[in-house]
Amino acid sequence: MPFRKLRKLRKCLFIPVLFGLCSCVTQGGVLQLDTGKLVLSPMGEMSMVIDTVPPTIHASTDAPIDMVEQLRRDFTANDLYYHECMVAPKKCDVTRISAPNSPQRADLTRRVRDFSVANIHSRTGSGVALVRIDSLSIIDANNAIVNTCSYNSIVMVDGRATDSPVDDIIFNDAVASYLSAWMLTMDHGVWKIHSWTSSMTKFNFDQCGFTK
Repeated sequence: MPFRKLRKLRKCLFIPVLFGLCSCVTQGGVLQLDTGKLVLSPMGEMSMVIDTVPPTIHASTDAPIDMVEQLRRDFTANDLYYHECMVAPKKCDVTRISAPNSPQRADLTRRVRDFSVANIHSRTGSGVALVRIDSLSIIDANNAIVNTCSYNSIVMVDGRATDSPVDDIIFNDAVASYLSAWMLTMDHGVWKIHSWTSSMTKFNFDQCGFTK
């Protein structure tokens, strides 16, 4: 890949994460029924920790509890699968976690394609992705907003032409935390990311206050 194109990719890498997502540094997901901390089974050697607080639920009408819990479950699943995509971009099915005809679908499709061509992926065991749900907003039966605070220290590497980590080159090792708002839409009974924005990004600092 031309060096100029690779430098452009480096500038656009870092996100929170579900999906964090990982669009550009100016942009930025996970859920659980009770409060406290949940340590999920690692993907390879990468650990994912989800730290939640009691959610704030806003809705134009009283949202059924099962709808709220589905939003939590789907958002969690989306976030976990996003990180699987970063471990193995070539195996990523972007339709699982992004809404049809959405900015997130277009962005994730482009990122996965570019990472696959350049053999860029996250290095297992290199860091953590921590996400806290600050609020859940059910707008209507097909639209919702999830506000999160996230921290990401996972290293992305250029695997070059081999599968061996010996010759990996660091692609992005930035450590950052994000305050993000995720817009989700319902697609065939599943909440998927439509788009997201980050209101504040801080590098080398955990603005969420996670215990590590």
